[in-house]
Amino acid sequence: MAFLNIKNLKKSFGANTVVHDFNLAVEKGEFVSFLGPSGCGKTTVLRMIAGFEMPDSGAIEINGKDVVDLKPNQRNIGMVFQAYALFPNMTVAQNVSFGLRVAGKPKAEIDATVKEMLGLIRLDHLADRYPYQMSGGQQQRVALARALVFEPSVVL
Repeated sequence: MAFLNIKNLKKSFGANTVVHDFNLAVEKGEFVSFLGPSGCGKTTVLRMIAGFEMPDSGAIEINGKDVVDLKPNQRNIGMVFQAYALFPNMTVAQNVSFGLRVAGKPKAEIDATVKEMLGLIRLDHLADRYPYQMSGGQQQRVALARALVFEPSVVL
């Protein structure tokens, strides 16, 4: 059985069906890209996997567990948004640590994990900078680190 299994997913907005009988099986460790024209449902599928949109019908399973009725914070999914969605009032380190702080992790664990993540994305020297002080590529890496910092099962 696939690690991420999507079966017969459907989503409509009013009379406009944007996702119709979508099926996908993704193995653990596999990378998948969605390609298609604007408005074909790519982002809607990602939002349904993450729990930001409810499908009209169909199933979304992660590691054999149906997650359709789970809230986004209960799905163990990291998401890098198209526009990165970094907090402009927080430094790089604060942005990366956000999820760990919300989860109530101990400060020492947060500091060590953030240091490790910033080393991984090679931005440890920019920990005290704000998003507006960084290039688009650097902001993208910060968003990726923020999505990976809590070791999610799936990254979108």
